[in-house]
Amino acid sequence: MTVRKKKLFIIQLTIFLIAVALLYITYHDKSKKIKEPVKIGTGAEPDSNNFTDIQYSGFDLTGNRYVLTAGEADFKTESPELINMKEVIAKFYLKDDTILTVISDEGLYNNISLDMKFKKNVEADFLTHTLISDFLSYSSSLGKLIATGNVRGESIEKGEFIADNLEYDLADKNLNFSMFGTKQVKVKIKN
Repeated sequence: MTVRKKKLFIIQLTIFLIAVALLYITYHDKSKKIKEPVKIGTGAEPDSNNFTDIQYSGFDLTGNRYVLTAGEADFKTESPELINMKEVIAKFYLKDDTILTVISDEGLYNNISLDMKFKKNVEADFLTHTLISDFLSYSSSLGKLIATGNVRGESIEKGEFIADNLEYDLADKNLNFSMFGTKQVKVKIKN
């Protein structure tokens, strides 16, 4: 082997070793650094899918922006538009720059109609008002919230109320109370 061929061989060997070292450094232990924000798997039932840490966002049919998050969710393969959720938080960013927040233990989201239902330990906060109920549904097409079951509300400046049913129109900001049977709505107004 001549001197020139030896130099070329050493240079080629050096370049090859550097390339191998760069590949090793680049791809070594990449599996430890990859995080999967959403885990999707089949549940105990073969016709259902479940996932964790989910977020849906968009605009409802009345033009309000919303962000819906849940710790856990699942859906049946025969009705994938109905998402059952747990540890639910919904934020509605209304057109007048106010924010309505709804928190519940469980919920149901229809990703076609954009309707939402919240149940178990439901709490809704809007400006200085707080609403607590057993069940709250949001109709995207009507732009209305309907709360039922042990409905209690409190406003820092206006007072508090107890009712069986409450309907709130997000566009008109109208609030209607009602009771089932012969009971009457209880309202305590602050002076």
